[in-house]
Amino acid sequence: MLPYVSLYEYVHKQIEHAIDNVDEQYRIYNEYKNIFTSPQLTDQVFIEVMNNYFYEVGLLNTNIKSLKEPAQQVGIKVRATKDALVVTEVLDDIRFVVGDEIVALSGDPIAFCRKRYNRLLGDEPYHREEWGHILTFQNEVDVKRGNQNYHFELKKYPLNSDHIVNVYTRDGVPIVEFVGNITFEQAVEALYHLSKVQHESKKITFDFRGAKFDKLNIAEFLMPYFYEIGTQECIQTRDTHVVIEHERHKSLYKHKLERLFKQCEEMNEQAFYQNLIDQPYGDWKYFDENKIDFIGLSRFENITILIDKDTENAAEWLVYKVANSGIVNLVGRPTKGNLSFFNLVEEVIDQRFVLTFPIANMNKVIKDEVVYPEVLIEWSKRHAIVDKDIKFSIDNSS
Repeated sequence: MLPYVSLYEYVHKQIEHAIDNVDEQYRIYNEYKNIFTSPQLTDQVFIEVMNNYFYEVGLLNTNIKSLKEPAQQVGIKVRATKDALVVTEVLDDIRFVVGDEIVALSGDPIAFCRKRYNRLLGDEPYHREEWGHILTFQNEVDVKRGNQNYHFELKKYPLNSDHIVNVYTRDGVPIVEFVGNITFEQAVEALYHLSKVQHESKKITFDFRGAKFDKLNIAEFLMPYFYEIGTQECIQTRDTHVVIEHERHKSLYKHKLERLFKQCEEMNEQAFYQNLIDQPYGDWKYFDENKIDFIGLSRFENITILIDKDTENAAEWLVYKVANSGIVNLVGRPTKGNLSFFNLVEEVIDQRFVLTFPIANMNKVIKDEVVYPEVLIEWSKRHAIVDKDIKFSIDNSS
């Protein structure tokens, strides 16, 4: 087995091409190198310290995990308030109840822990803090439930890594919910199911609050759904402005879909093409270099997109690209802040670890650090009981 310092140096070589501000990052590199020379390290501690290093050098997409041991979580999901962590979902640990307030970790108040873990939390506003990872290396918690106080030793469970797309209707409005790192096949299936939803409303809600997919082709594939019906009949590039026939619009988009469909194992081309192509057509422009912007394919008049701090990677990039559409309304909380989307790969290192890291920056750096919604809904404890974002998107879309 390689020593930890050698593993650290190798990992740094794999990811250094993506590091900006070289002088500052090498200072951090030397600081962490001293840590990895310690004889007291274990594989688990190495993973924790290595992931802290990635965060400090600004590589939010990069992580390392054990090859043989599954990632762990504490059986609950939480959101931060000013003085507590509120349980928003119970996954495995049924001792907890939705709405519980965790007021101390391993005996220390949340305010004190916030200072201790300020590097991991990134000095974010509390409603954007991510505490799930921090909870995995706590031993116990103090919980306030109404007028009762409880003390629990934290149990560890295998990480729940469900990646799903749900299509359903609430109050007559179709909702498409993306959770986790979905596959291209799931995106195709979701839009196919959406075409079968019976509804009278011209509204639709896309819930990207839990979307973390890292495949750019999914974002490109979904993009046409978010653009308004247009009347112009041209393709515009940086150098030319060409007037074309309507049928050309159809064939260009169909060719793009056919190229993307080749990556699918199963598909219903007839139904899916019928759903998208039999719509009015509009103006197509370039989004970025070599990327076409499709306008005129949405069959809806109003689209609400829900975002929050868990919207990241290609999902966040997609939201950024479609935010300017005349029929899109952004609701929720600011996104993760990963708009410079990277192409991610995985590598097994020393038969002990799996490293996920970027090999190239696929797009120009976008100056905005996060995507801010048009309608900001501050997170509060009530969100643990009532999904205020969904309710607002249905009641107040215009």
